Amino acid sequence: MQRFTLLVLWIAALNPGLAGGEGEALEIHALIRERHMPYAMVIDPVYRSADSDEIVSYTRCGDSAIWTGHYAAAEAYRWAVTRAPEARANLMEALNGIRKLVDVTGTDVLARCAIPVDSPYAADVTGEESIHGIRQGLVDGIPHYWAGNTSRDQYSGVFFGLTVAWNLVQDQEVHDWVSMLATRMLNRLLEDTWMVRMPEGEISTNFIGRAD
Repeated sequence: MQRFTLLVLWIAALNPGLAGGEGEALEIHALIRERHMPYAMVIDPVYRSADSDEIVSYTRCGDSAIWTGHYAAAEAYRWAVTRAPEARANLMEALNGIRKLVDVTGTDVLARCAIPVDSPYAADVTGEESIHGIRQGLVDGIPHYWAGNTSRDQYSGVFFGLTVAWNLVQDQEVHDWVSMLATRMLNRLLEDTWMVRMPEGEISTNFIGRAD
């Protein structure tokens, strides 16, 4: 990893244009935290108009798990290269978001997304994701709606993020969180013979014969 870091710095030194891109990347990063993660999970904002910054709702909650996993991986990569405290804090926020997606189902199955029942965006989100089945659960004692029908790619995105975080961030707290989340989800899959089973018994998909 030290060699990789030095290589990145060396390339940036030889190419000022690349180094200049860091500011743009940090701006995008700030927007993700400010506008795409109202509940610690990545979802897309809906603006009042094309030229407005006012958020009136959220959309694409059904892919929140996979993109929160990718966000966790991105922050782990960032920390490995920069050791920025902010990167670690953001990684922990993403891990907490994944924890909510596991807690809310009550069975350690991964939810596609979750949103507080009293959220002003709940009606739009649950309406859009109704095709996946909307259920209610608790996160830290707070009622949440959650979308099920969880697919393999949602699991793959989360496990990708957890794996990158474990390998790149040598931090006991991070490792404890990753271990806890991975163990809970894997044990559930093993108990259900690699099937993704909703609380009522419905099977949304399975990993039998394929790992994707």
